[in-house]
Amino acid sequence: MSQPSSKRRVGLSFLNISEAGWSFLSSIVAVLTFVSAIGGIFWAVFEYIEKKEMDRTKYTLTLIETWETQGYRQAYGELRQFYSTFLETIPVGDKRRADTGGHAMDNLLQSLNRQIAQEPARREQVREVVYFFNRLALCVNASLCSKETTAVFFNDTVQSFLEVYGPYIDNNKETLPGRGVTLVELSRELNPAGRH
Repeated sequence: MSQPSSKRRVGLSFLNISEAGWSFLSSIVAVLTFVSAIGGIFWAVFEYIEKKEMDRTKYTLTLIETWETQGYRQAYGELRQFYSTFLETIPVGDKRRADTGGHAMDNLLQSLNRQIAQEPARREQVREVVYFFNRLALCVNASLCSKETTAVFFNDTVQSFLEVYGPYIDNNKETLPGRGVTLVELSRELNPAGRH
């Protein structure tokens, strides 16, 4: 008959946890460490993206302040008033035709172009507004400005400016900053589906 051995099993038994239990706990710790590392990476990327967007928004707000305080908004406002005054000189029937037909609107805008060409102050105002919008377009294209903030603040302004002064810009693009191309790109960027 054999007698029970008084020797204990030799192994990794600590705190009454078997070797298999320690192996299982080790696996859990490894998984948790891995999950924490991945979570940390995602958090760092999220923070980086948030900071970049905040920086873009700050720079956009700086350009909005430039628009408001450096005379660009005033030039735009005076051009809007110039266009309103111009429309008052157009016979009602011609205005109705311009509202419904593309050719009549083209003729109306060409008449406006001729008036702008005769007024150096108006030409300079168009140039200033084009310059500002080109600067804004470059900022958006380089991802230095927030496209969303830019669209909220400037989309309607850019679209209405191009609708009225687009023919003048196109006819005089060689003398304008960016040749007007950047402004058209900004219009498309801010409103890719077209104005409604």
